[in-house]
Amino acid sequence: MIFKRIIIISFIVLISISCSAQNKRFEEAKARPSAPIQAQTVQEPNGTETDEEIDLIKLWSYGLTSIRTGEQLIKEGGKHQLDVSLVSYGNNLVVDESGNVLSPQAAPLQGGEQLVYTEDYQNDNNVREYARIFTIIAPIRDAILYHFEEMTREEWLEVTAILTINGIKTADAAEINGWSILSTEQVYDYVASGNAEGSPVMRYLEEAELELKCLAFQDFDFTNPEGKNHCIEQNIEIGAGIKLP
Repeated sequence: MIFKRIIIISFIVLISISCSAQNKRFEEAKARPSAPIQAQTVQEPNGTETDEEIDLIKLWSYGLTSIRTGEQLIKEGGKHQLDVSLVSYGNNLVVDESGNVLSPQAAPLQGGEQLVYTEDYQNDNNVREYARIFTIIAPIRDAILYHFEEMTREEWLEVTAILTINGIKTADAAEINGWSILSTEQVYDYVASGNAEGSPVMRYLEEAELELKCLAFQDFDFTNPEGKNHCIEQNIEIGAGIKLP
């Protein structure tokens, strides 16, 4: 079952990033200057299942959009399909659907991004952490948007465990509607109700990703064009670090 593979991938990734944290100082000490991101040779992810193997029309998320962005929740080629064999802290980059390397940014994943491996160790903390966050968020996005119908509540809580460890999305909304800020447990129950709208789910995913970035990024300005800073609003200490299992 495809979703079972996502559970296994998430578990392996957590072990990998936990071990990486223990070896972080050693890796940084041995790091050599790396070439500019655009010039690096990367190893592409191995192909796994394709969108053709999933009937998008049958998914709960099909046709739904985010009120905030107007974008559809799912699309052809939108899955991230994390290739766990490429996960190596400090040697990963994130690329968009066209293969362009993405710089660390507050903006959320849009769908279709992939993790790649590069032989050049990344000296920049935010580049390393952006890739680490991808390994956390990509399986969560794929699970709820593309594999919800084959996922139990317990499996969802396993995939999202690292969010709970870091106190992200643990507070329940007082009421559930199109503008609710749902907790991890609530978002599963909301979709399971059969009456879910797209916006609360996308808000959950986008804010969970952003709050991981608040913890991980250093010397980064999270102020948005409206002058608001989500990290400050949520009392998250920027650069405090992601807690690992």
